[in-house]
Amino acid sequence: MTARRVDVATTVAGVRLAFCAMNAAEAAASAHELRPLVTSRTGAIVLRTATVHPFLHPEFRSLHNPGHDKLVPLVRELVATGGPPVVASIAGSSVEEYVFLARTFAEAGAAWIEANLADPWVAATVAPFEDAAALRDLARRTASAAPVPVAARLPERTALPYARVGALLRDAGLRVVVVRNDFAGLEKFVLEAGAGFDVIAVGGIHSGYDVRRALAKGARAVQVRSALVEEGPGVFARLEREMRMARG
Repeated sequence: MTARRVDVATTVAGVRLAFCAMNAAEAAASAHELRPLVTSRTGAIVLRTATVHPFLHPEFRSLHNPGHDKLVPLVRELVATGGPPVVASIAGSSVEEYVFLARTFAEAGAAWIEANLADPWVAATVAPFEDAAALRDLARRTASAAPVPVAARLPERTALPYARVGALLRDAGLRVVVVRNDFAGLEKFVLEAGAGFDVIAVGGIHSGYDVRRALAKGARAVQVRSALVEEGPGVFARLEREMRMARG
């Protein structure tokens, strides 16, 4: 019996990706780490989450970044290579900052915008999941400001049930979500939020089997964290190879 050829491509937010795995925003922080992804087998290149100003708060180290004005030129540089689509991850302390960042990175050539609503700093400032009106306003205004699709990266837990979150995001025009690759994230969102979303599962990806399992549970694509940090950009070629070797 010959091995069945597996289609490893996917489409997210109308953007065709040659491979259904990409880096997570936190897995490649600097330009030095991001540039090698251009010639890797990653489906997209996701930038480190950017804020309007340089961010070095000691209590929120996961959001440390040099500020959007240092990352916008990097988007242009990566897009100009003709490599994988570039995704800009953004976070703000207000709706106005999300709107500004979404518009700015879209104009620089990002294929879509990942609005990071999962970082603890966002919960402490914008608090988008404490009130349905707050999430609706943030989602609508950010989506309206960007001429490219906007994705919402969701936190591990939300005060609002996923059914409500899904309805609010759908009404705002957001059709892509990034959720944790576990039962409380991926599986629960797919079960409760309703149809119409391209779901990206982040974390827990170490093999081609892990990718296939996430896709089988309803994800359109996955984001790789620790495996990329440990193995480098070559991890994407390995994951693709393992998927293509799978037998039907």
